[in-house]
Amino acid sequence: MIAAGAGFALVRWIKTAENATDYSIMNTARQMLWLPTSREEKYKAKQAADTFVVRSGDMLSGVAVFLGTTFFAAGVRTFAVMNLVLIALWLTLAVRLVRYYRSLSAPRG
Repeated sequence: MIAAGAGFALVRWIKTAENATDYSIMNTARQMLWLPTSREEKYKAKQAADTFVVRSGDMLSGVAVFLGTTFFAAGVRTFAVMNLVLIALWLTLAVRLVRYYRSLSAPRG
């Protein structure tokens, strides 16, 4: 939306909708990923994912913004386009995860 030149009011409403879905749908979906795992796997791997992986992602996004603004003089439009590329990559990964999840949770017999 920002890359297309949308106004601040529109971006604010879209960001509100994004945050609402993040706290409701995305959080539920993230927890559902752990359903086909064993109890031991869940409590060991989930701790690592909830702490180290999430915080590392936060740190890397901060580093990316710092490098983009400091060394590459990237503007808002550049970051918006980079986000669109990342969205495409994450959606591809999500589809693959759903397929793998279905294979793990399929009835065995």
